[in-house]
Amino acid sequence: MIDSGLQPEVVLSESNRKACIEKFKTIQVPKVRRKVPEAAVLVPLCLCNGELGFLYTLRSMKLSSNRGQVSFPGGMRDEDDADLVETALRETWEELKIPKEKIDVWTTGNLIGKSNVNVMPVLAYIGEIEPEKLEMNQDEVEDAFVVSLQQLCDPELIRFTTFRHPVVTLPSYLGGKYRVWGFTGAITHMALECLVPQVYNYKYFSIQPIRKDVYDTETSSSDSNSTRSKM
Repeated sequence: MIDSGLQPEVVLSESNRKACIEKFKTIQVPKVRRKVPEAAVLVPLCLCNGELGFLYTLRSMKLSSNRGQVSFPGGMRDEDDADLVETALRETWEELKIPKEKIDVWTTGNLIGKSNVNVMPVLAYIGEIEPEKLEMNQDEVEDAFVVSLQQLCDPELIRFTTFRHPVVTLPSYLGGKYRVWGFTGAITHMALECLVPQVYNYKYFSIQPIRKDVYDTETSSSDSNSTRSKM
């Protein structure tokens, strides 16, 4: 049974949309301070099989970087892009053939540093989606899938992944076809905190020293006793 706070009429209401936009724009996260390329990803809220969720892609094995990883549609900014919103919309069309006319952009977040690039998340609602019917660019996308908000908010389906370079602990989500983790997991966490704070109770986010022998380790949310802090 879907939590009442995750029903489409609640999440998509004008009051919830307004509150989500205001909070999403204020989240501050580290970015690369020196001059580096910029990129954008679309964070696509959608309706699938009667439930709201986020649309994700599995990057093609043909790509030179991050191949086989779960991501949001997006990529590097082109010189011809007017802004990073246009970058996100263009990349979504190139990857999945979702036209910009179908995409209701809600807001943008602040730039987030990822290695040698700064990435802007663009939160949007794309309406009803059937992932298996999307026209995927096989050179860039291996698969597309939706993870429902119900699954993303289920504490039994949330784990932690700890990285050493840089030292950071991020959430990973196990409810979908593939595990959502890493950079995409961090953006998912941000979006959920803003979109459904009344249901999503996962607040753990750590950037603090860990033992040198810990790398990419996972524990369940109920087992963690680390300091709680927001992203």
